Amino acid sequence: MASIVRYGDGWRAYLYVSGTRETKLFRTKREAESWAARREDELKGAGVAVTFAKAAEEWLALKLPSLDNEVNQRTVEQSIRDHALPDLGHKKLAEITRQELVSVVRKIADAGKVETAYRVGQRICNIFDLAVDSGYIQSHPAADLARVLPSRQRRKMPAVRPEELPALMQAISCYPEPITRIGLLLLAHTFTRTTELIGARWEEIRDPETWVIPEDRMKRRLPHVVPLSRQVRALLDDARSLGDGSRYFLPSPVNPMCGISNNTMLFALYSLGYKGRMTGHGFRAIASTVLNESKLWHPDAIERQLAHGETDAVRAAYHRADYLDERRRMMQWYSDHLESLTASTAS
Repeated sequence: MASIVRYGDGWRAYLYVSGTRETKLFRTKREAESWAARREDELKGAGVAVTFAKAAEEWLALKLPSLDNEVNQRTVEQSIRDHALPDLGHKKLAEITRQELVSVVRKIADAGKVETAYRVGQRICNIFDLAVDSGYIQSHPAADLARVLPSRQRRKMPAVRPEELPALMQAISCYPEPITRIGLLLLAHTFTRTTELIGARWEEIRDPETWVIPEDRMKRRLPHVVPLSRQVRALLDDARSLGDGSRYFLPSPVNPMCGISNNTMLFALYSLGYKGRMTGHGFRAIASTVLNESKLWHPDAIERQLAHGETDAVRAAYHRADYLDERRRMMQWYSDHLESLTASTAS
């Protein structure tokens, strides 16, 4: 409801719709009344006119370009199209109830896809948030859908034991497809997350011995320094010679404008006989174990290199990152260790 009150030499209109207040100052009372009536009709009609499907398409158009590779883009888009649009797409935003949203995410969880249910619930909330920001609705019922879902089961990523590492490194060194082989070796030597490596671009090499992953590609949204060992620099030289001018370390054979997919790396490990035993993420677990058990390196240096809890900004990350000198020595030691394991197995 609108109210019009005298304000100095003019008139101020106050408008309340769905608990949200708007106000504006006018010269005459008639102007204030006209604005209030028009604005009230706009606000009441917006949520009625816009469907969830339209709001979802607007959110996808905004969200997908921000994701770092096509696999993530397809995953996010498909989750909305498969799980949200069938039940909600045709409904008006203002008419969707909390119970309907709860039903959507619980149905996913009941099918045994609890993690997917959490992610779809958060994406539905994000769609409604954008609808509020766009003025389609003033509030929404999608907040904290996670509270109606069962607890998440934390998955432990498969990883071979350190004593199995020599055989794994030897198997990788014999993988026939060169870009994928280089990718797996880079994962082993740098123990970055797979998504960080497959999205890596040549402009991120700050100097011959330093790769800086920008904050928009990091899990914690903070830049991350990866010192490059002698072995890693040689692998990158090989990758560049095979890349045919691509901006990516590891270009996709299908579309060199994109990096290879996570599945490419995973299926390579499968073909080497490591299905259910090893993943790209497993290289991080192995490196953590080997480096900590060596007792040669400060635990905080190891954690920094794993990108656990880094707090430095871009300049600090590059020039004054915690334990950076030690991390450079550590990364060379680890590459030498992996190289020696491969050589011992080959002999």
